[in-house]
Amino acid sequence: MRYINTTGIVVTAALLMLCLIIPTHTSAADIKMGTISLQDVLQQSKIGQQAQKELENKVQEFQAKFEPEQKKLEELGAEIETKRTVWSQEVLAENERNYQKLMREYKLKTDDAQYELKQLEKKVMEPILKDLHDVIAEYGKKENFTLIFENTRKGLSSRIGLLYAADEIDISNEVLKLLDAKQAN
Repeated sequence: MRYINTTGIVVTAALLMLCLIIPTHTSAADIKMGTISLQDVLQQSKIGQQAQKELENKVQEFQAKFEPEQKKLEELGAEIETKRTVWSQEVLAENERNYQKLMREYKLKTDDAQYELKQLEKKVMEPILKDLHDVIAEYGKKENFTLIFENTRKGLSSRIGLLYAADEIDISNEVLKLLDAKQAN
């Protein structure tokens, strides 16, 4: 059975629908397009950097919290390996059971921490992304853009739908300035 890449089909269908939506009296010369790297804007904006710092601090907090437990597990695993041949089967089995139990508990704790990080990221990023969307929409209307495409990745392998865009139509810097200005107010 052959795998069909549905992403390309969906993007093509969306672009075709977009062509049907754009009024027929609009000529190609009347269409004003722009691109934006959301990733760059988020990484370079003051609010995005604050959010990133907050998330990194939480990651470091979790790393510090789990490091002693991880070290203990590594030492216990190494002890089991080195004493495997001198311990009786019962002692070895008991230590392996204990080690597996500790590993499961550790995994549960780290999974909970990852979930907490995702929730924090959502809480921190949602308002920023809403503001960014608003800024892009306001800028697009003010500057009479017909279309603004997301253009974060460079190269064919990582792009979906947008295969080429001239650097001149990139509005990332303008949107970055507007987002920072909005957050300053």
